[in-house]
Amino acid sequence: MTPYQETLKRLFETLPDIAKSEAMTGHDKVISEIWSAYTHLDTALTRLVIEK
Repeated sequence: MTPYQETLKRLFETLPDIAKSEAMTGHDKVISEIWSAYTHLDTALTRLVIEK
């Protein structure tokens, strides 16, 4: 994996912890946006790996 892909993967792995954190309690729209970003990163990483 390239450094770029590794960085995206680390962010991808971190987002669920952020979304589930106590700091996000009561911020439903923010949590929704985090999960949306998670889905987009998943798609992007999949495409990067397939293209390689």
